[in-house]
Amino acid sequence: MIGIVAVSHSARLAEATAELAAQMVPKGGVPLRLAGGAGTEADGTPILGTDAMLVATAIDELAPDTDGVIVIMDLGSAVMSAEMALEFRTSDVPVRLVPAPFVEGVLAASVSAAGGASLDAVAQEAESALLAKTAVLAPAPPSAAPEEKPNPESEIVRRVPVLNSLGIHARPAALIVGAAQGDRSVRLRALPGGAEASAASLTQLLVLSAAKGDEVELLGPVASEQAIDRIAALFHDGFGELES
Repeated sequence: MIGIVAVSHSARLAEATAELAAQMVPKGGVPLRLAGGAGTEADGTPILGTDAMLVATAIDELAPDTDGVIVIMDLGSAVMSAEMALEFRTSDVPVRLVPAPFVEGVLAASVSAAGGASLDAVAQEAESALLAKTAVLAPAPPSAAPEEKPNPESEIVRRVPVLNSLGIHARPAALIVGAAQGDRSVRLRALPGGAEASAASLTQLLVLSAAKGDEVELLGPVASEQAIDRIAALFHDGFGELES
Protein backbone atom coordinates (compact mmCIF):
# COMPACT_ATOMS: atom_id res chain seq x y z
CA MET A 1 0.00 0.00 0.00
CA ILE A 2 1.07 3.59 -0.59
CA GLY A 3 1.63 5.86 2.42
CA ILE A 4 0.77 9.54 2.67
CA VAL A 5 2.52 12.39 4.49
CA ALA A 6 0.43 15.54 5.01
CA VAL A 7 2.56 18.66 5.48
CA SER A 8 0.83 21.77 6.80
CA HIS A 9 1.81 25.02 8.47
CA SER A 10 -0.87 24.25 11.04
CA ALA A 11 -0.86 21.10 13.16
CA ARG A 12 -4.57 21.58 13.75
CA LEU A 13 -5.26 21.81 10.01
CA ALA A 14 -3.30 18.60 9.44
CA GLU A 15 -5.21 16.86 12.24
CA ALA A 16 -8.58 18.02 10.91
CA THR A 17 -7.66 16.84 7.42
CA ALA A 18 -6.68 13.45 8.81
CA GLU A 19 -10.03 13.32 10.62
CA LEU A 20 -11.84 13.93 7.32
CA ALA A 21 -9.75 11.27 5.58
CA ALA A 22 -10.64 8.77 8.30
CA GLN A 23 -14.30 9.37 7.49
CA MET A 24 -13.62 8.46 3.86
CA VAL A 25 -11.65 5.31 4.55
CA PRO A 26 -13.54 2.76 6.66
CA LYS A 27 -11.54 1.19 9.46
CA GLY A 28 -8.78 3.75 9.03
CA GLY A 29 -7.01 1.48 6.60
CA VAL A 30 -4.48 3.86 5.12
CA PRO A 31 -0.99 4.72 6.41
CA LEU A 32 -1.07 8.47 6.98
CA ARG A 33 1.44 10.56 8.92
CA LEU A 34 1.16 14.24 9.78
CA ALA A 35 3.91 16.84 9.68
CA GLY A 36 2.06 19.90 10.88
CA GLY A 37 3.38 23.07 12.49
CA ALA A 38 6.85 23.97 13.68
CA GLY A 39 6.59 23.07 17.34
CA THR A 40 5.13 25.05 20.23
CA GLU A 41 5.94 28.17 22.24
CA ALA A 42 6.91 27.85 25.90
CA ASP A 43 3.29 28.36 26.88
CA GLY A 44 2.15 25.59 24.55
CA THR A 45 0.91 27.86 21.77
CA PRO A 46 1.37 26.13 18.39
CA ILE A 47 3.93 27.72 16.05
CA LEU A 48 2.76 28.02 12.48
CA GLY A 49 5.32 26.73 9.99
CA THR A 50 6.87 23.56 8.68
CA ASP A 51 9.84 21.45 9.73
CA ALA A 52 11.87 19.46 7.18
CA MET A 53 13.06 16.99 9.81
CA LEU A 54 9.47 16.36 10.86
CA VAL A 55 8.61 15.56 7.25
CA ALA A 56 11.65 13.28 6.89
CA THR A 57 10.72 11.43 10.08
CA ALA A 58 7.17 10.90 8.84
CA ILE A 59 8.47 9.45 5.57
CA ASP A 60 10.85 7.12 7.40
CA GLU A 61 8.09 5.96 9.75
CA LEU A 62 5.95 4.91 6.79
CA ALA A 63 8.76 3.40 4.71
CA PRO A 64 9.01 -0.11 6.26
CA ASP A 65 5.34 -0.92 5.70
CA THR A 66 4.62 0.78 2.38
CA ASP A 67 5.53 0.44 -1.31
CA GLY A 68 5.98 4.18 -1.68
CA VAL A 69 5.05 7.50 -0.10
CA ILE A 70 3.44 10.60 -1.51
CA VAL A 71 3.85 13.95 0.21
CA ILE A 72 1.12 16.58 -0.02
CA MET A 73 1.89 20.13 1.15
CA ASP A 74 -0.33 23.09 1.89
CA LEU A 75 1.54 26.20 0.65
CA GLY A 76 4.71 28.29 0.50
CA SER A 77 7.61 27.00 2.53
CA ALA A 78 5.92 23.66 3.03
CA VAL A 79 7.16 22.79 -0.46
CA MET A 80 10.73 23.73 0.46
CA SER A 81 10.54 21.70 3.67
CA ALA A 82 9.31 18.67 1.74
CA GLU A 83 12.15 19.02 -0.77
CA MET A 84 14.72 19.27 2.05
CA ALA A 85 13.16 16.24 3.73
CA LEU A 86 14.16 14.11 0.75
CA GLU A 87 17.78 14.83 1.63
CA PHE A 88 17.32 14.18 5.36
CA ARG A 89 15.37 10.93 5.20
CA THR A 90 17.23 7.67 5.82
CA SER A 91 14.84 5.28 4.08
CA ASP A 92 14.96 4.46 0.36
CA VAL A 93 11.27 3.88 -0.38
CA PRO A 94 10.07 5.77 -3.51
CA VAL A 95 8.74 9.21 -2.56
CA ARG A 96 6.67 11.59 -4.69
CA LEU A 97 6.01 15.25 -3.88
CA VAL A 98 2.56 15.93 -5.29
CA PRO A 99 1.30 19.41 -6.35
CA ALA A 100 -2.22 18.76 -5.07
CA PRO A 101 -4.75 20.89 -3.18
CA PHE A 102 -4.09 20.05 0.47
CA VAL A 103 -7.42 18.93 1.93
CA GLU A 104 -8.97 17.53 -1.23
CA GLY A 105 -5.67 15.92 -2.23
CA VAL A 106 -5.18 14.10 1.08
CA LEU A 107 -8.75 12.78 0.97
CA ALA A 108 -8.51 11.60 -2.64
CA ALA A 109 -5.09 10.05 -2.06
CA SER A 110 -6.30 8.26 1.08
CA VAL A 111 -9.23 6.65 -0.71
CA SER A 112 -7.07 5.67 -3.66
CA ALA A 113 -4.30 4.23 -1.47
CA ALA A 114 -6.79 2.26 0.61
CA GLY A 115 -8.08 0.75 -2.63
CA GLY A 116 -4.62 -0.60 -3.39
CA ALA A 117 -3.64 1.83 -6.15
CA SER A 118 -0.04 2.27 -7.28
CA LEU A 119 2.19 5.24 -6.43
CA ASP A 120 1.49 6.81 -9.83
CA ALA A 121 -2.27 6.28 -9.51
CA VAL A 122 -2.44 7.70 -5.98
CA ALA A 123 -0.43 10.75 -7.05
CA GLN A 124 -2.71 11.26 -10.07
CA GLU A 125 -5.82 11.05 -7.89
CA ALA A 126 -4.41 13.68 -5.53
CA GLU A 127 -3.44 16.02 -8.38
CA SER A 128 -6.91 15.84 -9.91
CA ALA A 129 -8.71 16.29 -6.59
CA LEU A 130 -10.24 19.62 -7.66
CA LEU A 131 -11.95 18.00 -10.64
CA ALA A 132 -15.31 17.62 -8.90
CA LYS A 133 -15.33 21.23 -7.68
CA THR A 134 -14.31 22.50 -11.11
CA ALA A 135 -17.04 20.48 -12.81
CA VAL A 136 -19.67 22.08 -10.60
CA LEU A 137 -18.44 25.69 -10.73
CA ALA A 138 -17.19 25.76 -14.34
CA PRO A 139 -18.84 22.86 -16.17
CA ALA A 140 -17.55 21.97 -19.62
CA PRO A 141 -19.98 22.36 -22.54
CA PRO A 142 -21.76 19.15 -23.54
CA SER A 143 -19.87 17.01 -26.02
CA ALA A 144 -21.17 16.68 -29.56
CA ALA A 145 -19.56 13.24 -29.89
CA PRO A 146 -22.01 10.37 -30.36
CA GLU A 147 -22.65 8.29 -27.27
CA GLU A 148 -20.72 5.02 -27.24
CA LYS A 149 -22.82 1.94 -26.69
CA PRO A 150 -21.38 -0.88 -24.55
CA ASN A 151 -20.91 -4.22 -26.22
CA PRO A 152 -23.32 -6.61 -24.48
CA GLU A 153 -21.25 -9.60 -25.54
CA SER A 154 -18.06 -8.47 -23.84
CA GLU A 155 -19.30 -6.23 -21.04
CA ILE A 156 -21.65 -6.49 -18.10
CA VAL A 157 -24.13 -3.62 -17.97
CA ARG A 158 -26.38 -3.01 -14.98
CA ARG A 159 -28.60 -0.14 -14.00
CA VAL A 160 -29.05 0.84 -10.38
CA PRO A 161 -31.06 3.61 -8.69
CA VAL A 162 -29.63 6.28 -6.40
CA LEU A 163 -31.69 5.83 -3.23
CA ASN A 164 -29.88 7.88 -0.60
CA SER A 165 -31.00 11.46 -0.12
CA LEU A 166 -27.62 13.13 -0.74
CA GLY A 167 -26.68 11.15 -3.84
CA ILE A 168 -23.11 10.24 -4.72
CA HIS A 169 -21.26 12.58 -2.40
CA ALA A 170 -17.80 11.96 -0.97
CA ARG A 171 -18.63 9.11 1.43
CA PRO A 172 -20.57 6.92 -1.07
CA ALA A 173 -17.90 7.63 -3.67
CA ALA A 174 -15.26 6.40 -1.25
CA LEU A 175 -17.29 3.23 -0.62
CA ILE A 176 -17.49 2.60 -4.38
CA VAL A 177 -13.71 2.95 -4.68
CA GLY A 178 -13.32 0.45 -1.84
CA ALA A 179 -15.71 -2.00 -3.49
CA ALA A 180 -13.86 -1.72 -6.80
CA GLN A 181 -10.70 -2.91 -5.04
CA GLY A 182 -8.46 -1.22 -7.58
CA ASP A 183 -10.32 -2.51 -10.66
CA ARG A 184 -10.17 0.52 -12.97
CA SER A 185 -12.02 -1.28 -15.76
CA VAL A 186 -15.34 -0.85 -13.93
CA ARG A 187 -17.06 2.42 -14.87
CA LEU A 188 -20.17 4.28 -13.88
CA ARG A 189 -22.22 6.91 -15.62
CA ALA A 190 -25.33 8.80 -14.66
CA LEU A 191 -28.19 8.30 -17.09
CA PRO A 192 -29.08 9.56 -19.53
CA GLY A 193 -25.88 10.24 -21.36
CA GLY A 194 -23.49 11.12 -18.54
CA ALA A 195 -19.75 10.80 -18.95
CA GLU A 196 -18.11 7.64 -17.66
CA ALA A 197 -16.19 7.63 -14.37
CA SER A 198 -13.77 5.00 -13.16
CA ALA A 199 -15.01 3.14 -10.09
CA ALA A 200 -11.47 3.37 -8.73
CA SER A 201 -11.34 7.18 -8.81
CA LEU A 202 -12.92 9.25 -6.04
CA THR A 203 -12.55 12.46 -8.02
CA GLN A 204 -14.14 11.07 -11.18
CA LEU A 205 -17.05 9.60 -9.21
CA LEU A 206 -17.78 12.96 -7.61
CA VAL A 207 -18.05 14.49 -11.08
CA LEU A 208 -21.01 12.18 -11.78
CA SER A 209 -23.15 14.48 -9.60
CA ALA A 210 -25.72 11.69 -9.34
CA ALA A 211 -28.62 12.69 -7.07
CA LYS A 212 -31.44 10.82 -5.40
CA GLY A 213 -33.82 9.41 -7.99
CA ASP A 214 -31.19 9.29 -10.74
CA GLU A 215 -30.29 6.04 -12.42
CA VAL A 216 -26.66 4.99 -12.78
CA GLU A 217 -25.24 2.49 -15.23
CA LEU A 218 -22.47 0.14 -14.11
CA LEU A 219 -20.23 -1.21 -16.85
CA GLY A 220 -17.25 -3.52 -16.93
CA PRO A 221 -15.78 -6.66 -18.45
CA VAL A 222 -17.07 -10.08 -17.45
CA ALA A 223 -13.98 -10.58 -15.33
CA SER A 224 -15.10 -7.66 -13.17
CA GLU A 225 -18.52 -9.11 -12.35
CA GLN A 226 -17.77 -9.49 -8.63
CA ALA A 227 -16.70 -5.86 -8.34
CA ILE A 228 -19.84 -4.77 -10.18
CA ASP A 229 -21.94 -6.92 -7.82
CA ARG A 230 -20.34 -5.26 -4.79
CA ILE A 231 -20.97 -1.78 -6.16
CA ALA A 232 -24.57 -2.61 -7.14
CA ALA A 233 -25.18 -3.86 -3.60
CA LEU A 234 -24.02 -0.50 -2.23
CA PHE A 235 -26.55 1.34 -4.41
CA HIS A 236 -29.40 -0.97 -3.42
CA ASP A 237 -28.47 -0.45 0.25
CA GLY A 238 -28.49 3.32 -0.22
CA PHE A 239 -24.85 3.34 0.93
CA GLY A 240 -26.10 2.78 4.47
CA GLU A 241 -27.74 6.21 4.48
CA LEU A 242 -31.40 5.23 4.12
CA GLU A 243 -33.65 6.51 6.85
CA SER A 244 -35.33 3.75 8.86
